[in-house]
Amino acid sequence: MRIRNWFCSLALALTLVLGSVPAFPQQAPSAQPTSPATIATLRETITSLLDQQRFASARWGVLIVSANSGQVVFERDADKSFTPASNMKLYTTAAALDGLGPDFKVETSVYSTRPPGKDGILRGDLILYGRGDPNLSSRFEAGRDPFEFESSQRVPAIEVLADDIKRQGVQRIFGDVVGDDSYFASDSLGAAWEWDDAQFYDGAEISALTVNDNAVTFTVNPAARAGQPPTITVSPETAFVKIINHATTIPTGTTRVGVNRPLNSNAVEFFGSIARSTEKFEVNIAVHDPASFAATLLREALLRRGIRITGKVRHIGYIERMNDPFDPQRLSLLGSFQSRSLSEMLKIVNKPSQNLHTELFLRQLGVKKETPSRDDYGRPRTADALGNKARRAFLEKAGVALDGLSLRDGSGLSRQDLVTPRATVKLLAFMSKHPYKDVFRDSLPVAGVDGTLVRRMKETRAAGNARAKTGTLTYVNALSGYVTTKSGEVLIFSMFGNNYVGPARDVTQVLDRICALLADFGGEVL
Repeated sequence: MRIRNWFCSLALALTLVLGSVPAFPQQAPSAQPTSPATIATLRETITSLLDQQRFASARWGVLIVSANSGQVVFERDADKSFTPASNMKLYTTAAALDGLGPDFKVETSVYSTRPPGKDGILRGDLILYGRGDPNLSSRFEAGRDPFEFESSQRVPAIEVLADDIKRQGVQRIFGDVVGDDSYFASDSLGAAWEWDDAQFYDGAEISALTVNDNAVTFTVNPAARAGQPPTITVSPETAFVKIINHATTIPTGTTRVGVNRPLNSNAVEFFGSIARSTEKFEVNIAVHDPASFAATLLREALLRRGIRITGKVRHIGYIERMNDPFDPQRLSLLGSFQSRSLSEMLKIVNKPSQNLHTELFLRQLGVKKETPSRDDYGRPRTADALGNKARRAFLEKAGVALDGLSLRDGSGLSRQDLVTPRATVKLLAFMSKHPYKDVFRDSLPVAGVDGTLVRRMKETRAAGNARAKTGTLTYVNALSGYVTTKSGEVLIFSMFGNNYVGPARDVTQVLDRICALLADFGGEVL
């Protein structure tokens, strides 16, 4: 999803007012910009947009160049550092595509510590081992939009693995169901993430064993009579999360239901009130301890198939594996599930701006491209640190100057990320000539068509034309990508608006207006 900085109380509560949070930002209609006839007129028009009095305290960073000649069309503080928000995904996905290739796939496996007996009894533990597949979800079910998070009662990948185990003749398990995410030596949250993002879908914990985007969907329905608590259900259906229902149904009035999942807990409290006339509404909440969540879903799927299990759910991470490394040669393989190709997975990242998946790609880079090593304390260097090393090496190969860059995470959720417009344009120029340029370009949102640009720049020449990555945090807006002018010239642009404390749509509309101006430009870039 898009990066959002939700306003929360100290109790980490989100107040949900029905209809107040649209899927994408609503943009006021923009007037069709006057087509600039010359490069001088184009520059003057862009300057007038940036220099409006209301933006006196804001910072703008802009660089627009010709893709063919590299000629600068416009620039403003192109070498200054800006918070990129989700524009950081351009850096991570480009490095992943270059380093892993478009056909890269990930396998998730189920092992047992002992082979099942002919009597159908498994006398040992069942291990669900993740290698960082981001799409163990219902995303690709028929009729679903793969770019949107839509939870369902069952996770297909888990069901497939449960069927694999059933086909092995397993009828009873005398052991635990273990969620093993030790493939990544990594913290569960990115560097310098804000703590109040962690309970929501956009800030879900990072794990090599990721199922259903490490989130669940709660559906709230009013009760039949006022004074009764509303009905709250969870998808996928699981006992992993505990619902604490302190909300009530009121006869009439405004629906205000708050949600609070404390850090390091899966007890989710609902409070406030819902009017009887209110239709059901949903909220997506991240789970704590994703590997145990995945193991729980597998255990529940096995129980539905009549397989009895005496043990509990356990989680094994990289710290536990330091003295007992994972060795598949000592285990029995019972089933596996293969991911989609990287070319497909990149669209799930860039179009809807999915944070968790981007973090998984950064860690895949670390595992696949860098030699494992240990830090000064003897602990394994984290997969994200190794991934960042691989990403920086890629940027050097691309000719991107690393001065002025602070690459702290993969997704841009970190407030310590810093990039420059010039570095971003250089990266986009390199990818425009890359062997996988079409895969990269096709992963970006298309103005007025899909992803985070689906409602932007409609009824302008940029619609169906501009392909660009958005970026949104509180006081941060960004847009970087490609657009073709009316005369047929491809321009590469990177635009950042930081530190504006007014409505975010003010900055978004300026970025969109500039992009539309570029698409409508019929002159020559000298």
